Amino acid sequence: MTERDQERQLPSEIRGVLIPLQGEQLLLPNAAVAEVIDYREPSPQAGAPEWLLGSASWRQRNLPIVRLETLLGQEQARTSARQRIVVCHTLSDEARRPFVGIVAAAIPRLVRVREEQLQTRPVPDGEGQGVVQARLTLDDEAAMVPDLAALERLISQAS
Repeated sequence: MTERDQERQLPSEIRGVLIPLQGEQLLLPNAAVAEVIDYREPSPQAGAPEWLLGSASWRQRNLPIVRLETLLGQEQARTSARQRIVVCHTLSDEARRPFVGIVAAAIPRLVRVREEQLQTRPVPDGEGQGVVQARLTLDDEAAMVPDLAALERLISQAS
């Protein structure tokens, strides 16, 4: 196989999902998102950190619900009628929970991501307890890429 053939096999773009938070956005590959559901008040978990809101029933599963803004040390997010829960695959073979719910401030939107649209930005050490994998700019919009496996580990430690 020639180098040119290999280049043809690489996707020129990936489909992503921009998830609005209070004051910033997450960027995930579309394949990492299982479903976007209406917000429902989670059942609180005694002794859980403030960022772990509790759990909600989803497809006969106990889905942990996380507010990333709180985990990242940002101001308390306001609730609104537009907020949703984005159900994400945790992407780890060792995960006790294969899914996690992330509270979105509004309805996420699909985007097409090409390498030339992205610029990386520095990630402060240990930001959000290591949950931020990357910070970047996509067509002049700031976004962060979460480490879903690290998020699942934090949830497991908190539970």
